[in-house]
Amino acid sequence: MQRQWIYTGIIFFLFLVLVFGVPLFPELMAVEIIGPMNLGMLTFLLLHILTPALAFSYLKQIQGE
Repeated sequence: MQRQWIYTGIIFFLFLVLVFGVPLFPELMAVEIIGPMNLGMLTFLLLHILTPALAFSYLKQIQGE
């Protein structure tokens, strides 16, 4: 049960960074990381890759119990 809330917190934090970070800190979110990819794009990418990965991990854990 504890792991579920940790996963939820990580995803919620990434979502809040994306929603509030872009309008409040546009210079910070526009910092280039790799080539044309900036911090905002990286956060968006992590949010969309990490969410299904953590959900799959959690479902596999529940299925094993």
